Amino acid sequence: MIKRVIEIKKDIDCDDEVELSWFDMQKPNLTAVSNKGVNFIVKAKFTHLHENDILVSEDGYAIKVKRSEDNIYILEFKDALNFAKVAYEVGNRHQPVMIEDLKIVVLDDISLSDIVENAYKNSEINITKTTGYFKANGKAHHSH
Repeated sequence: MIKRVIEIKKDIDCDDEVELSWFDMQKPNLTAVSNKGVNFIVKAKFTHLHENDILVSEDGYAIKVKRSEDNIYILEFKDALNFAKVAYEVGNRHQPVMIEDLKIVVLDDISLSDIVENAYKNSEINITKTTGYFKANGKAHHSH
């Protein structure tokens, strides 16, 4: 049986946990399976999920949201021009991004595969594929 989440709370006791990726936490409609194997559905109106949210179902079953690590690429640049070009290309694809001084972190997403492939060919860009906690800069990434 699928539990329907009817409320999102904070700081209450919970019965279970679920690990969600950054991308899954942005979805207004989500189906998932908790750590204890409970299937549930969330329809988060006017918001998205955050770490430590408690999802409360119709029967009172409470599931705490935990962040999972995401598959990410870390791109480190030796110069501002290559940095700006890649940042522009990623933004033009409407993809979430973490930006620091001459460093860009993006999710491993098929829509960015050609950008990543071209960056590997550029000796002025150091690329690392890894897992980590992704948090996009600002509030630029949203659905229309």
